[in-house]
Amino acid sequence: DRISLMHAGKVLASGTPQELVEKRGAASLEEAFIAYLQEAAGQSNEAEAPPVVHDTTHAPRQGFSLRRLFSYSRREALELRRDPVRSTLALMGTVILMLIMGYGISMDVENLRFAVLDRDQTVSSQAWTLNLSGSRYFIEQPPLTSYDELDRRMRAGDITVAIEIPPNFGRDIARGTPVELGVWIDGAMPSRAETVKGYVQAMHQSWLQDVASRQSTPASQSGLMNIETRYRYNPDVKSLPAIVPAVIPLLLMMIPSMLSALSVVREKELGSIINLYVTPTTRSEFLLGKQLPYIALGLLNFFLLCGLSVFVFGVPHKGSFLTLTLAALLYIIIATGMGLL
Repeated sequence: DRISLMHAGKVLASGTPQELVEKRGAASLEEAFIAYLQEAAGQSNEAEAPPVVHDTTHAPRQGFSLRRLFSYSRREALELRRDPVRSTLALMGTVILMLIMGYGISMDVENLRFAVLDRDQTVSSQAWTLNLSGSRYFIEQPPLTSYDELDRRMRAGDITVAIEIPPNFGRDIARGTPVELGVWIDGAMPSRAETVKGYVQAMHQSWLQDVASRQSTPASQSGLMNIETRYRYNPDVKSLPAIVPAVIPLLLMMIPSMLSALSVVREKELGSIINLYVTPTTRSEFLLGKQLPYIALGLLNFFLLCGLSVFVFGVPHKGSFLTLTLAALLYIIIATGMGLL
């Protein structure tokens, strides 16, 4: 009978057992089958080739590369430009916050509405009232007629300051007799009330000095020496020139550091930070590459904020702008570095 020798679904040879054995010159059918298997597998009775030894040592890591660093910087800049949320926050966030803080935070005490309860009705009392109303801090309201009206209008918020001029005010001033004025101040905000008190006292002293300077007798003069107080760097004592320069470093610390921190968090969330582990990029190249776009962005915000402070808020810049820019650059590098931490 004829038989077929098969391996892995493939027919190796067909014929009678005697023919298959004779064809291979084997002693038995089993040895002939083994010979057919070796022929099919391409094996021979020759010596096997020596095994290939693979080099399992790792190639040495390459040194610092500016090319890879700038590649990461370009990639980060493209991602920032294509992300509308981060790009809007980067360009408009500081400007909007600057306008809100510049106009929304004010420590100035101005436009104080006051009314006078004049019980003297003389030229001196009217001159005292005109002296107060001539100040840029005060706005005169219709006069008071009684204590009840004073209390009612102050409770309603119509006035902030109420002045009571006592009877014989002009006569006592002319005689040099000490005079006491009644001053009622809305004390809902204590710091503001203390400032208003200082304004009234200063206006009163200024008026007394003006009256004394017009007296003809030397004895009536207040003294041979006057002390004139002048404020340097902020002569009008306004809060805007003090607040605006303080807001600039606050925003330069907050926005760039926030954006640089978001960039690293975004890499982890998307899983793209895994690329760092399979590339020859070093940690320094990765961190500096991600930091450079935000340093440039921080400098752009610095120039925008300086322009707003000068042209919008009217706070002039004094001194070397180059020195200020270099200091801002160092400040932004530190801020973005803290964000990467």
